[in-house]
Amino acid sequence: MTPRLSCRLGANMRFEGILSAWNPDAGYGTIRALNGGDELFVSLGAFPMDGEGPRLDEPFSFEVVSGRDGRKQAVNLKRLPRAAPPAVLREATAGARARTRQMQRKRRLGLAAGAVVAVMLVAGGMRWWQPDGTAAEVPAALRR
Repeated sequence: MTPRLSCRLGANMRFEGILSAWNPDAGYGTIRALNGGDELFVSLGAFPMDGEGPRLDEPFSFEVVSGRDGRKQAVNLKRLPRAAPPAVLREATAGARARTRQMQRKRRLGLAAGAVVAVMLVAGGMRWWQPDGTAAEVPAALRR
């Protein structure tokens, strides 16, 4: 294998970055490299098996490979000692945290709205259904 090819594929070439977004329900997130560039996809399987879960703003070293879909992703993560990230990365992770909170808020609102609709449907069905098998009288305003 030529050196140029191994660099392009990311073999044995490690980068450093911080975990900028994480979705614990789905088991994936993004890492922002310290040298800049786009955020990279990272899945739960790429993290070290040391019993600790991923934490936002945690520093890692990682390798970059092309995924099945051709997009770059981070693999073989190793934890680094915590240090204060540069100001540029602090701003980037603050935005990612805000997006994560907004996504969680939307999910909660969606679940609450679904629960309200379900309760209304059950209550409406109970109004018209009689246990003895006879249907309740439907008001004239609702008849077609």
